[in-house]
Amino acid sequence: MNILNNIPLVGAILALLLGVLILLSKNQNRRARFALSIIAFLNVHSLFESYLFYNDLSWPGLGLSYLHYHLVGALFLLYTYFLFQIEINVKLWIGVIIGFTVLRLVLLAPIEEDVLEATTYTPEILSLSIDNILSIILNVGLLVLAFIKIQKFHFVVELTASDQINYKWLKSLLIVSIGLYIIILVSNIISLFDEEWLIYFKIESVINSIFSLALVYSSMRFPVFSLHGDFDDLASKTKKKYLKSSLTAAELDQIWKDIGKAMEDEKPYLNFEYRLNDLAERVGRSVHHVSQTINEKEGKSFSDFINQFRIREAKKLLRAGRTKQVTILAVSLEAGFNSKTAFYNTFKKVTGMTPSDFVKELETTS
Repeated sequence: MNILNNIPLVGAILALLLGVLILLSKNQNRRARFALSIIAFLNVHSLFESYLFYNDLSWPGLGLSYLHYHLVGALFLLYTYFLFQIEINVKLWIGVIIGFTVLRLVLLAPIEEDVLEATTYTPEILSLSIDNILSIILNVGLLVLAFIKIQKFHFVVELTASDQINYKWLKSLLIVSIGLYIIILVSNIISLFDEEWLIYFKIESVINSIFSLALVYSSMRFPVFSLHGDFDDLASKTKKKYLKSSLTAAELDQIWKDIGKAMEDEKPYLNFEYRLNDLAERVGRSVHHVSQTINEKEGKSFSDFINQFRIREAKKLLRAGRTKQVTILAVSLEAGFNSKTAFYNTFKKVTGMTPSDFVKELETTS
């Protein structure tokens, strides 16, 4: 039993070290790194309190870790969104999380002291167990949602064999994590019908230690891919793969023809969310081959290639006097840009002048 009492302390110390390493890492995705570090530090708090509780040690605010037990699933889902740069209303999510946390605080705070002092199965223990079960169900649901998001995600670059192993490893890790939480859920349900309820809480701490260490450590090992990047953003090692491409000249010409047809017939560039993987799916080729084709035929990245169509559309709208009805910002949105800054920078890069100067020139020559 002493081993079960002390395992949470070991888990807390290692989780703390991992959390610090995450914050000190050079990964440029700060939001993803921050979300993951919060998961680590919350688990440090939870495991450390478990250690104190099982060893009859006192600590100011002992028991408060139960009030953030429901955050693991939500934070990991946010981490997934941040990591894969999926659009999400962060303020709304944070508002919901804070609101639910305050609700649990109001409901649980009055009984927390009674729970810590309980030696038998009391109504307070029952209330806490039921709340714990609901929190676990919430965590499982959000972890499943995170897995679904990762499962459906399309990478911009073709993954190497080793990268595919790491990617599958992350998905497998999520499945294992969901399984661990389901075990915790079953354990909590069984504890409702057993007077020796404390042993189930200790088992839960052990599983939480395994979950925390496996999740944080493995997530740190997850390779950094070019998720929404373009050819020019890829590492030199990835670019060199083009030199070994299996594409023949005839295949290259056919892909280029299919790309041109897609651009002219469907004008997908008018959608500012249009990505390289979307074009690859449209022409039925790998993103690797589509990126190579654009680079070899045009000498451009996918971003520059698609933006030239957007600038062409914008110039068409400006020549038609569209700015007499709407603003230049509205024109940029109609042409497929998602911000005024991106539009102005790209327009000047392509034409050598700003959109405003272009309009003035049109007015002068008309």
